Amino acid sequence: MDALRIVRHVYDNLTRYGARAALHDVGCRAVNLVADFQILNGMTARLGDVSDPRLFEAPGFRGRFVSVDELSRTVENSHELSSAFLRQAGRRGDRCYAMFDGDVLASYGWYSDLPCEIEIEHLVLHFDPAYTYMYKGYTVPAYRGARLHAVGMCQALRAFTTEGKAGLISYVQSNNFASLRSVARMGYRTFGRVYVLRRGSRAFLYATRSCRDYDFWVESTRG
Repeated sequence: MDALRIVRHVYDNLTRYGARAALHDVGCRAVNLVADFQILNGMTARLGDVSDPRLFEAPGFRGRFVSVDELSRTVENSHELSSAFLRQAGRRGDRCYAMFDGDVLASYGWYSDLPCEIEIEHLVLHFDPAYTYMYKGYTVPAYRGARLHAVGMCQALRAFTTEGKAGLISYVQSNNFASLRSVARMGYRTFGRVYVLRRGSRAFLYATRSCRDYDFWVESTRG
C-alpha cells in the first residue's frame, strides 16, 4: 500500500468510524510490518438479540438449508465454492443456509458444530458446542446491498434455536469495522478477543478470560 493509499485509508476510517478505530487500525498495520498480527473479536447472537423483525424476511427471496450434493450440481467451482471445499464440508457434516432468487443462488453462509479451520492458515477455532459456528458468508455481487447475508443468518439462527442450540458464534477481525458494524446491527455481541501473533513457524495465541465462558480459543495445527 503506497503512501497516498495509506493516507486515504486512514482518513476513510477516521470519517466513517472515528479516531479510536482509525488509531486501532494503524496500530494493527504497524505490527504487521514485522509479524503477522490479528485480533479476533469473538461474538455470539441469540434469537432474542435480533431486535429488528425485518431481518427475518427478504421480500422476493427464499431461504433454506441446501445440501452439499445440490450445491455440487449447480454452483461447483463458482461463487467461491470449490469442489475441494464442498467435499470437506460434506465430510464434516457442515450445513449451508442459502438465500435464493427463484432458483438462483443469491447468498449463503456455512454452519458447523465442530472445531473449524479459520481463514488464518494453520489455525483451528474451538468453541462451546452449545452454539453453532457461522463462517464463510458470501453474497453474489449482483445481490449485494439487499441485506441478504444478515437475513440468511437470522433465518438460520431461528432454525438452529428451534433445534435446541443456544445461538450462533463467530468472529470478526478487530479492524474490519464495516463487518463489525453490520453484525452488531443484526444482534451479535462481542464477548472476548483472541490475539494471534505469528512470525515464521512460531505462533503466540492468547484468548481473553471472557472467552472461557464460550470455550472459545484458537489452536495451531503446526507442530
